[in-house]
Amino acid sequence: MWSRMLGMLLLMGLLLGALFGWKNWAAQQQRAAMAAAGPPLATVSTTRAERRAWRNRLPAVATLTATRAVELTAQLPGRVIELAFDNGEQVQRGQLLLRQDVSEERAALASREAELRLAGIEVERARELLEQALAPQRDLDAAVAERDRLAAEVRRLQAQIDKKTVRAPFAGRLGLRRVDLGDYLQPGTVIVQLVADAGLYADFRIAQRHLAQVAVGQAVELRVDALPGRVFTAKIAAIEPAVDTATRNVAVRATVDDDGGALRAGMFAAATILLPASREVVVLPQTAVSFSPFGNSVYRVERQDGTPRARVAYVQTGERRGDLVEILSGLAAGSEVVTAGQLKLRDGAPLRIDNAVPVPADTAPTPPEA
Repeated sequence: MWSRMLGMLLLMGLLLGALFGWKNWAAQQQRAAMAAAGPPLATVSTTRAERRAWRNRLPAVATLTATRAVELTAQLPGRVIELAFDNGEQVQRGQLLLRQDVSEERAALASREAELRLAGIEVERARELLEQALAPQRDLDAAVAERDRLAAEVRRLQAQIDKKTVRAPFAGRLGLRRVDLGDYLQPGTVIVQLVADAGLYADFRIAQRHLAQVAVGQAVELRVDALPGRVFTAKIAAIEPAVDTATRNVAVRATVDDDGGALRAGMFAAATILLPASREVVVLPQTAVSFSPFGNSVYRVERQDGTPRARVAYVQTGERRGDLVEILSGLAAGSEVVTAGQLKLRDGAPLRIDNAVPVPADTAPTPPEA
Protein backbone atom coordinates (compact mmCIF):
# COMPACT_ATOMS: atom_id res chain seq x y z
CA MET A 1 0.00 0.00 0.00
CA TRP A 2 2.77 2.42 0.95
CA SER A 3 4.62 1.64 -2.26
CA ARG A 4 1.51 2.38 -4.24
CA MET A 5 1.06 5.82 -2.55
CA LEU A 6 4.71 6.63 -3.05
CA GLY A 7 4.41 5.88 -6.75
CA MET A 8 1.42 8.18 -7.07
CA LEU A 9 3.27 11.00 -5.30
CA LEU A 10 6.24 10.57 -7.61
CA LEU A 11 3.96 10.65 -10.62
CA MET A 12 2.26 13.84 -9.43
CA GLY A 13 5.64 15.44 -8.78
CA LEU A 14 6.76 14.58 -12.29
CA LEU A 15 3.57 16.04 -13.77
CA LEU A 16 3.90 19.26 -11.76
CA GLY A 17 7.54 19.61 -12.73
CA ALA A 18 6.69 19.11 -16.37
CA LEU A 19 3.93 21.73 -16.13
CA PHE A 20 6.18 24.33 -14.49
CA GLY A 21 8.91 23.58 -16.99
CA TRP A 22 6.59 24.05 -19.91
CA LYS A 23 5.31 27.40 -18.52
CA ASN A 24 8.86 28.62 -18.01
CA TRP A 25 9.80 27.61 -21.55
CA ALA A 26 6.70 29.39 -22.98
CA ALA A 27 7.52 32.57 -21.04
CA GLN A 28 11.10 32.51 -22.33
CA GLN A 29 9.84 32.06 -25.86
CA GLN A 30 7.46 35.01 -25.45
CA ARG A 31 10.22 37.24 -24.06
CA ALA A 32 12.50 36.25 -26.89
CA ALA A 33 9.79 37.03 -29.44
CA MET A 34 9.15 40.44 -27.87
CA ALA A 35 12.85 41.20 -27.77
CA ALA A 36 13.15 40.24 -31.42
CA ALA A 37 10.14 42.39 -32.34
CA GLY A 38 11.54 45.48 -30.51
CA PRO A 39 9.52 48.32 -28.90
CA PRO A 40 6.03 49.14 -30.24
CA LEU A 41 5.79 51.66 -33.07
CA ALA A 42 4.73 55.20 -32.17
CA THR A 43 2.29 56.80 -34.63
CA VAL A 44 3.35 60.37 -35.53
CA SER A 45 2.85 63.05 -38.19
CA THR A 46 5.82 64.53 -40.03
CA THR A 47 6.78 67.29 -42.41
CA ARG A 48 9.96 68.58 -44.05
CA ALA A 49 11.87 71.73 -43.24
CA GLU A 50 11.37 74.22 -46.07
CA ARG A 51 13.47 77.04 -47.42
CA ARG A 52 11.40 80.17 -47.98
CA ALA A 53 11.96 83.82 -48.84
CA TRP A 54 10.81 85.98 -45.95
CA ARG A 55 10.46 89.71 -46.45
CA ASN A 56 12.32 91.60 -43.75
CA ARG A 57 10.05 93.49 -41.39
CA LEU A 58 10.25 95.62 -38.29
CA PRO A 59 7.73 95.23 -35.44
CA ALA A 60 6.43 98.19 -33.43
CA VAL A 61 3.65 99.08 -31.01
CA ALA A 62 1.26 101.69 -32.42
CA THR A 63 -1.53 103.86 -31.07
CA LEU A 64 -4.32 104.94 -33.41
CA THR A 65 -5.12 108.65 -33.32
CA ALA A 66 -7.69 110.70 -35.17
CA THR A 67 -6.47 113.04 -37.90
CA ARG A 68 -8.63 115.73 -36.27
CA ALA A 69 -10.17 115.52 -32.81
CA VAL A 70 -11.21 118.16 -30.31
CA GLU A 71 -13.00 118.46 -26.99
CA LEU A 72 -15.59 121.20 -27.37
CA THR A 73 -15.68 123.35 -24.23
CA ALA A 74 -17.59 126.36 -22.90
CA GLN A 75 -15.76 129.62 -23.48
CA LEU A 76 -17.90 131.79 -21.19
CA PRO A 77 -20.01 131.11 -18.09
CA GLY A 78 -23.73 130.64 -18.63
CA ARG A 79 -26.75 128.34 -18.32
CA VAL A 80 -27.55 125.80 -21.07
CA ILE A 81 -30.90 126.63 -22.68
CA GLU A 82 -30.67 124.41 -25.80
CA LEU A 83 -29.03 121.09 -26.60
CA ALA A 84 -29.20 120.29 -30.31
CA PHE A 85 -27.28 116.98 -30.54
CA ASP A 86 -27.43 113.36 -29.36
CA ASN A 87 -24.74 110.98 -28.17
CA GLY A 88 -22.68 109.60 -31.05
CA GLU A 89 -24.42 111.77 -33.66
CA GLN A 90 -22.85 112.44 -37.04
CA VAL A 91 -22.62 116.21 -37.57
CA GLN A 92 -21.62 118.60 -40.33
CA ARG A 93 -19.36 121.62 -40.11
CA GLY A 94 -21.17 124.60 -38.60
CA GLN A 95 -24.05 122.54 -37.21
CA LEU A 96 -25.57 123.95 -34.02
CA LEU A 97 -24.77 121.91 -30.90
CA LEU A 98 -25.54 124.05 -27.84
CA ARG A 99 -26.79 127.48 -26.78
CA GLN A 100 -26.26 129.27 -23.49
CA ASP A 101 -28.51 131.93 -22.02
CA VAL A 102 -27.64 135.30 -23.61
CA SER A 103 -30.65 137.36 -22.49
CA GLU A 104 -28.50 139.79 -20.49
CA GLU A 105 -26.00 140.16 -23.30
CA ARG A 106 -28.77 140.82 -25.84
CA ALA A 107 -30.28 143.49 -23.61
CA ALA A 108 -26.91 145.14 -23.19
CA LEU A 109 -26.35 144.88 -26.95
CA ALA A 110 -29.66 146.58 -27.71
CA SER A 111 -28.76 149.41 -25.31
CA ARG A 112 -25.33 149.91 -26.86
CA GLU A 113 -26.76 149.83 -30.41
CA ALA A 114 -29.19 152.61 -29.45
CA GLU A 115 -26.33 154.61 -27.97
CA LEU A 116 -24.31 153.96 -31.14
CA ARG A 117 -27.09 155.34 -33.32
CA LEU A 118 -27.25 158.45 -31.16
CA ALA A 119 -23.47 158.81 -31.30
CA GLY A 120 -23.65 158.71 -35.08
CA ILE A 121 -26.16 161.56 -35.05
CA GLU A 122 -23.89 163.54 -32.71
CA VAL A 123 -20.96 163.08 -35.10
CA GLU A 124 -22.97 164.43 -38.02
CA ARG A 125 -24.18 167.38 -35.93
CA ALA A 126 -20.63 168.21 -34.78
CA ARG A 127 -19.40 168.01 -38.36
CA GLU A 128 -22.09 170.46 -39.58
CA LEU A 129 -21.32 172.90 -36.76
CA LEU A 130 -17.59 172.70 -37.55
CA GLU A 131 -18.27 173.45 -41.23
CA GLN A 132 -20.30 176.52 -40.15
CA ALA A 133 -17.50 177.57 -37.77
CA LEU A 134 -19.95 177.29 -34.84
CA ALA A 135 -18.01 174.54 -32.96
CA PRO A 136 -14.33 173.69 -32.52
CA GLN A 137 -12.57 170.65 -34.00
CA ARG A 138 -12.28 169.02 -30.60
CA ASP A 139 -16.07 168.63 -30.40
CA LEU A 140 -16.06 166.60 -33.63
CA ASP A 141 -13.10 164.55 -32.44
CA ALA A 142 -14.84 163.76 -29.15
CA ALA A 143 -18.02 162.74 -30.97
CA VAL A 144 -16.11 160.45 -33.35
CA ALA A 145 -14.22 158.85 -30.43
CA GLU A 146 -17.47 158.18 -28.55
CA ARG A 147 -19.04 156.65 -31.66
CA ASP A 148 -16.03 154.37 -32.20
CA ARG A 149 -16.03 153.34 -28.52
CA LEU A 150 -19.69 152.37 -28.70
CA ALA A 151 -19.10 150.47 -31.97
CA ALA A 152 -16.33 148.47 -30.29
CA GLU A 153 -18.65 147.76 -27.35
CA VAL A 154 -21.31 146.46 -29.75
CA ARG A 155 -18.77 144.16 -31.39
CA ARG A 156 -17.64 142.89 -27.99
CA LEU A 157 -21.18 142.06 -26.92
CA GLN A 158 -21.90 140.38 -30.25
CA ALA A 159 -18.73 138.27 -29.90
CA GLN A 160 -19.86 137.30 -26.38
CA ILE A 161 -23.21 136.15 -27.75
CA ASP A 162 -21.51 134.20 -30.53
CA LYS A 163 -19.20 132.45 -28.04
CA LYS A 164 -22.22 131.20 -26.12
CA THR A 165 -23.42 129.40 -29.26
CA VAL A 166 -21.39 126.21 -29.81
CA ARG A 167 -21.18 124.83 -33.35
CA ALA A 168 -19.24 121.92 -34.88
CA PRO A 169 -15.90 123.25 -36.20
CA PHE A 170 -15.66 120.39 -38.72
CA ALA A 171 -17.61 117.35 -39.89
CA GLY A 172 -17.31 114.24 -37.77
CA ARG A 173 -18.87 112.05 -35.10
CA LEU A 174 -19.68 113.22 -31.60
CA GLY A 175 -18.88 111.27 -28.47
CA LEU A 176 -20.86 111.10 -25.25
CA ARG A 177 -22.62 114.26 -24.10
CA ARG A 178 -21.22 115.54 -20.81
CA VAL A 179 -23.71 118.32 -20.02
CA ASP A 180 -27.47 118.52 -19.63
CA LEU A 181 -30.12 121.11 -20.25
CA GLY A 182 -30.10 123.67 -17.45
CA ASP A 183 -26.49 123.09 -16.38
CA TYR A 184 -24.49 126.20 -15.52
CA LEU A 185 -21.23 125.97 -17.42
CA GLN A 186 -17.95 127.48 -16.38
CA PRO A 187 -15.22 128.37 -18.89
CA GLY A 188 -13.40 125.17 -19.85
CA THR A 189 -16.28 122.80 -19.06
CA VAL A 190 -16.13 119.91 -21.57
CA ILE A 191 -19.35 119.59 -23.57
CA VAL A 192 -18.58 116.72 -25.96
CA GLN A 193 -15.71 115.25 -28.01
CA LEU A 194 -15.75 115.54 -31.78
CA VAL A 195 -13.68 113.19 -33.98
CA ALA A 196 -13.30 113.91 -37.70
CA ASP A 197 -14.22 111.40 -40.41
CA ALA A 198 -11.04 112.17 -42.32
CA GLY A 199 -9.25 108.99 -41.17
CA LEU A 200 -6.76 107.75 -38.61
CA TYR A 201 -3.06 107.92 -37.93
CA ALA A 202 -0.94 105.10 -36.50
CA ASP A 203 1.75 106.60 -34.27
CA PHE A 204 4.68 104.46 -33.14
CA ARG A 205 8.38 104.66 -32.34
CA ILE A 206 11.41 102.85 -33.69
CA ALA A 207 14.95 102.57 -32.34
CA GLN A 208 17.49 104.90 -33.91
CA ARG A 209 19.49 101.94 -35.27
CA HIS A 210 16.57 101.14 -37.60
CA LEU A 211 16.20 104.70 -38.88
CA ALA A 212 18.06 104.03 -42.13
CA GLN A 213 15.65 101.17 -42.97
CA VAL A 214 12.49 103.28 -42.74
CA ALA A 215 11.29 105.89 -45.24
CA VAL A 216 8.17 107.86 -46.05
CA GLY A 217 5.82 105.82 -48.25
CA GLN A 218 6.74 102.39 -46.84
CA ALA A 219 3.89 99.96 -46.20
CA VAL A 220 2.83 99.07 -42.67
CA GLU A 221 0.52 96.25 -41.53
CA LEU A 222 -1.67 96.75 -38.46
CA ARG A 223 -3.42 94.15 -36.29
CA VAL A 224 -5.72 94.90 -33.36
CA ASP A 225 -6.92 92.53 -30.66
CA ALA A 226 -10.48 93.75 -31.02
CA LEU A 227 -10.62 92.46 -34.62
CA PRO A 228 -8.74 89.13 -34.67
CA GLY A 229 -7.75 87.80 -38.06
CA ARG A 230 -7.98 91.16 -39.83
CA VAL A 231 -4.96 92.99 -41.23
CA PHE A 232 -5.16 96.72 -41.95
CA THR A 233 -2.74 98.55 -44.21
CA ALA A 234 -1.08 101.91 -43.69
CA LYS A 235 1.68 104.02 -45.24
CA ILE A 236 4.34 105.99 -43.44
CA ALA A 237 3.48 109.68 -43.85
CA ALA A 238 6.06 111.40 -41.65
CA ILE A 239 9.16 110.68 -39.58
CA GLU A 240 10.24 112.91 -36.70
CA PRO A 241 13.42 114.74 -37.77
CA ALA A 242 15.01 114.53 -34.30
CA VAL A 243 15.80 111.53 -32.09
CA ASP A 244 14.43 111.55 -28.55
CA THR A 245 17.52 112.02 -26.36
CA ALA A 246 15.90 110.19 -23.42
CA THR A 247 14.96 106.97 -25.26
CA ARG A 248 16.99 107.21 -28.50
CA ASN A 249 13.79 106.44 -30.38
CA VAL A 250 12.24 108.19 -33.37
CA ALA A 251 8.52 108.96 -33.68
CA VAL A 252 6.85 107.76 -36.89
CA ARG A 253 3.33 108.48 -38.17
CA ALA A 254 1.46 106.41 -40.77
CA THR A 255 -1.90 107.08 -42.43
CA VAL A 256 -4.31 104.17 -42.01
CA ASP A 257 -6.54 102.76 -44.75
CA ASP A 258 -9.82 101.98 -42.97
CA ASP A 259 -12.63 102.39 -45.48
CA GLY A 260 -15.01 100.29 -43.41
CA GLY A 261 -14.64 102.44 -40.30
CA ALA A 262 -13.92 99.42 -38.08
CA LEU A 263 -11.05 101.07 -36.21
CA ARG A 264 -11.36 103.67 -33.45
CA ALA A 265 -9.04 106.38 -32.24
CA GLY A 266 -7.15 105.34 -29.13
CA MET A 267 -6.89 101.66 -30.09
CA PHE A 268 -3.67 99.74 -29.50
CA ALA A 269 -2.26 98.07 -32.62
CA ALA A 270 0.62 95.73 -33.41
CA ALA A 271 2.44 97.38 -36.32
CA THR A 272 4.73 95.63 -38.79
CA ILE A 273 6.86 97.80 -41.07
CA LEU A 274 7.51 95.96 -44.33
CA LEU A 275 11.12 96.51 -45.38
CA PRO A 276 12.18 96.29 -49.04
CA ALA A 277 14.76 93.47 -48.63
CA SER A 278 14.08 89.73 -48.24
CA ARG A 279 16.11 86.83 -46.86
CA GLU A 280 16.20 83.05 -47.36
CA VAL A 281 15.22 81.13 -44.23
CA VAL A 282 14.64 77.53 -43.17
CA VAL A 283 11.21 77.19 -41.53
CA LEU A 284 9.20 74.59 -39.65
CA PRO A 285 5.70 74.52 -38.20
CA GLN A 286 5.88 75.67 -34.58
CA THR A 287 4.25 72.39 -33.52
CA ALA A 288 7.41 70.56 -34.58
CA VAL A 289 9.61 72.38 -32.06
CA SER A 290 9.76 71.54 -28.35
CA PHE A 291 10.51 74.93 -26.76
CA SER A 292 12.44 74.81 -23.48
CA PRO A 293 14.53 77.23 -21.39
CA PHE A 294 17.36 74.71 -21.65
CA GLY A 295 17.29 74.54 -25.44
CA ASN A 296 14.81 73.98 -28.24
CA SER A 297 14.71 70.62 -29.99
CA VAL A 298 12.98 68.63 -32.72
CA TYR A 299 12.68 64.93 -33.53
CA ARG A 300 14.37 64.33 -36.88
CA VAL A 301 13.28 61.22 -38.80
CA GLU A 302 16.05 58.86 -39.82
CA ARG A 303 15.51 55.60 -41.74
CA GLN A 304 17.64 52.63 -40.77
CA ASP A 305 17.06 49.33 -42.58
CA GLY A 306 13.83 50.77 -43.91
CA THR A 307 12.47 51.56 -40.41
CA PRO A 308 11.94 55.25 -39.58
CA ARG A 309 13.31 56.24 -36.18
CA ALA A 310 13.21 59.44 -34.13
CA ARG A 311 16.48 61.24 -33.44
CA VAL A 312 16.70 64.29 -31.17
CA ALA A 313 18.18 67.39 -32.84
CA TYR A 314 18.79 70.63 -30.93
CA VAL A 315 17.99 73.73 -32.96
CA GLN A 316 18.33 77.50 -32.62
CA THR A 317 15.10 79.28 -33.49
CA GLY A 318 14.54 82.79 -34.78
CA GLU A 319 11.53 84.85 -35.78
CA ARG A 320 8.01 83.43 -35.64
CA ARG A 321 5.40 84.23 -38.25
CA GLY A 322 1.95 82.75 -37.90
CA ASP A 323 2.24 78.94 -37.75
CA LEU A 324 5.93 78.93 -38.72
CA VAL A 325 9.19 79.47 -36.90
CA GLU A 326 12.60 80.25 -38.38
CA ILE A 327 15.38 77.68 -37.81
CA LEU A 328 18.73 79.45 -37.57
CA SER A 329 20.90 76.35 -37.01
CA GLY A 330 20.73 72.66 -36.17
CA LEU A 331 18.58 71.52 -39.10
CA ALA A 332 18.96 71.63 -42.85
CA ALA A 333 16.26 72.33 -45.40
CA GLY A 334 14.58 69.12 -46.55
CA SER A 335 15.01 67.30 -43.23
CA GLU A 336 11.97 65.32 -42.15
CA VAL A 337 10.78 66.11 -38.62
CA VAL A 338 7.94 65.01 -36.34
CA THR A 339 5.11 67.55 -35.99
CA ALA A 340 2.66 65.60 -33.79
CA GLY A 341 3.10 62.80 -31.24
CA GLN A 342 6.43 63.94 -29.72
CA LEU A 343 5.33 63.33 -26.13
CA LYS A 344 5.48 59.56 -26.54
CA LEU A 345 8.89 59.52 -28.24
CA ARG A 346 12.43 58.96 -27.07
CA ASP A 347 15.67 59.09 -28.98
CA GLY A 348 15.84 56.12 -31.36
CA ALA A 349 12.16 55.17 -31.05
CA PRO A 350 10.71 53.42 -34.14
CA LEU A 351 7.93 55.32 -35.86
CA ARG A 352 4.74 54.72 -37.76
CA ILE A 353 4.10 57.80 -39.93
CA ASP A 354 0.55 58.96 -40.61
CA ASN A 355 0.21 62.29 -42.46
CA ALA A 356 -3.50 62.09 -43.13
CA VAL A 357 -4.06 65.46 -41.37
CA PRO A 358 -2.06 68.33 -42.93
CA VAL A 359 0.03 70.52 -40.65
CA PRO A 360 -0.87 74.27 -40.59
CA ALA A 361 1.98 76.22 -42.17
CA ASP A 362 0.76 79.76 -42.83
CA THR A 363 2.72 82.92 -42.03
CA ALA A 364 -0.53 84.84 -41.53
CA PRO A 365 -3.23 82.44 -40.31
CA THR A 366 -6.79 83.71 -40.11
CA PRO A 367 -8.69 81.63 -37.57
CA PRO A 368 -12.47 82.00 -37.55
CA GLU A 369 -13.73 84.63 -35.19
CA ALA A 370 -14.98 83.20 -31.90
